[in-house]
Amino acid sequence: MSEILPPAPGGTFNPCQAAPARTYAVLRGADKDGLPPDRDASQSLKKTLGAVDEVVQENAAALVRAIRHYAREGHTQFADLGCGRPLQGMDKLRLPDLADVAAQAQPDRLWVALDSDVQVITACRALLTGPGVNVVQEDLRRSAKVLDALSRHLDMTRPVVVILGAALHFLDDQDAKHLMIALRARLPQGSLVIITHVHHARLSPERIAAGQAEYERKHGVKIYVRSRDEIAALACDFTLQEPGVVRTIDFRPDQEGPGPVQDAPHFLMLAAKRPAV
Repeated sequence: MSEILPPAPGGTFNPCQAAPARTYAVLRGADKDGLPPDRDASQSLKKTLGAVDEVVQENAAALVRAIRHYAREGHTQFADLGCGRPLQGMDKLRLPDLADVAAQAQPDRLWVALDSDVQVITACRALLTGPGVNVVQEDLRRSAKVLDALSRHLDMTRPVVVILGAALHFLDDQDAKHLMIALRARLPQGSLVIITHVHHARLSPERIAAGQAEYERKHGVKIYVRSRDEIAALACDFTLQEPGVVRTIDFRPDQEGPGPVQDAPHFLMLAAKRPAV
């Protein structure tokens, strides 16, 4: 008998409830990609946690810097797990979509965009066009199916850059561990995993709990806030790369491309390499 899981974020379209991907787009400044519940959720989160919109924008900018760096280093295969909605520069910072960032340096790159959200998948299929792009609807909690999808669309004898941008904090400890174990087992040597993850920073436990409760109330899904050590432990079977586990604002800030927006302590970021067996 197959395991019965609670609904994945955005797994079914519900215009009366906020969806994580749409709220994230609104916080990035793309209001037209949100519905009234998403705009309400973004305002509620800002009231509870402060300038969370600017934190989300810096998270997106840091991912652009990371993908540009690794594409220029010669990486040609990418898998964006929990990819979110393509915004095509319609956010506040006018950031390019990550698939386009990689293509600028590697025109023949292969790109897998994977998400559980039905609207995200529809948008990706419409907007992430061109050769080398594959769009997959899958739940990150089904790690074996996620890796099967990568194996169908990528050459798993060559390194892959896996992007987990603002994704693992939707998985509980067990599911996050299972996904990272599956990546470690099946990714080729030299592959990279890039993680950005919500962090409690300097917030009090009471404020963190209030933010988590508000997020779950608005979206119907849990969000897991982890410490720096817990985030680092997610990649413990990989080799941590420079600059280590840092705030998104401190991840390669001198690289060409969108620079840091502001101090963004509520997201941490790391890149880690899949070592030799």
